[in-house]
Amino acid sequence: MHYRSKFFEINVPPSALNIRDLPNATALLTIAYVAFTLSLWWVKWSYTSLEGNTEATHASIFSPIVQLVPTQTLYDPWSLVLSNLVDVKWWKIGVDLLNLVVGGSFIERNWNSSWELARFLLVIGSLSNLVVVLVTILSSAVFPRVRLDAPLDGNYTMLIGFCIVYKQLIPETSIFHIRNLPLVSKNFRFKLLPIFVLVISTVTQLVFLRHYSELLSIWVTFLCSWVYLRFYQVLPPAITGSTTKSLVGDASDTFQLIYFFPDIIKPLLSPLFNMCYWVFCVKLRIREPFNEDDVDTGNSLAEQRGAKKITNQVEERRRRLALQVLQERGAV
Repeated sequence: MHYRSKFFEINVPPSALNIRDLPNATALLTIAYVAFTLSLWWVKWSYTSLEGNTEATHASIFSPIVQLVPTQTLYDPWSLVLSNLVDVKWWKIGVDLLNLVVGGSFIERNWNSSWELARFLLVIGSLSNLVVVLVTILSSAVFPRVRLDAPLDGNYTMLIGFCIVYKQLIPETSIFHIRNLPLVSKNFRFKLLPIFVLVISTVTQLVFLRHYSELLSIWVTFLCSWVYLRFYQVLPPAITGSTTKSLVGDASDTFQLIYFFPDIIKPLLSPLFNMCYWVFCVKLRIREPFNEDDVDTGNSLAEQRGAKKITNQVEERRRRLALQVLQERGAV
């Protein structure tokens, strides 16, 4: 569906409107999300409705089985997983449900793997939750005001992680286009979505809500999701265009962490990110560094998805490769 007016233009894929034909993982995850969220809300409503519970509020009632409570995580470890399928805020229920049905369908069909979508949402989400719980527990030793008996929001993979996947798969596709308005006209593409959501979420948490544990969860989810997609996701030959070779990670230039952030702060972040890459990949060998073939393959796949070339990096890499060849010939 295509909507166009004098000032506004938006494209809605036809598949987004067809909710009767959901892929397997998307359908099962949607059912689980609705079931767990409604069950938690029913428990909250039932308890607050009991006579004598005048002091009980909706926010003060929680379930450590499906919610992430640091002091209870050791006794209810399944909350690391189940909290990925629960929301307690009305606005987040609407956003996540829409994102799961529409975005999950798109991602699952693009990856051509139900297991890959489930792994990204549940495994990477659970890993993010574990990191958040550990950091929260450690920070409580330094900051006494940090509460360990209150539930944390353990479901940001659909809101944050899916945005990173959209940037990877359809970076130059427009979400909407504002036209004919001075100083406002903008073609807002999916490659801008992650930083837009991160900025809005960060400002909201710092200025208005002041839920610093949720702010931590947002950024940990962002980093865990990007690390998985960048270094560890295995794409089968059917997706990479090869007949025999699978692709591990996304080594494309456009998917570097630095390109998630505005140009104005890239000079400050670039040395830090380069140092982290050298420490974890080159020095510690937690993951083998990308070679030239990995980068070229990643760039080729990214261009097929519509990503624009980063010309200066391509030319610099070619110069290094040519210099290396000349040095090898000179040594002979």
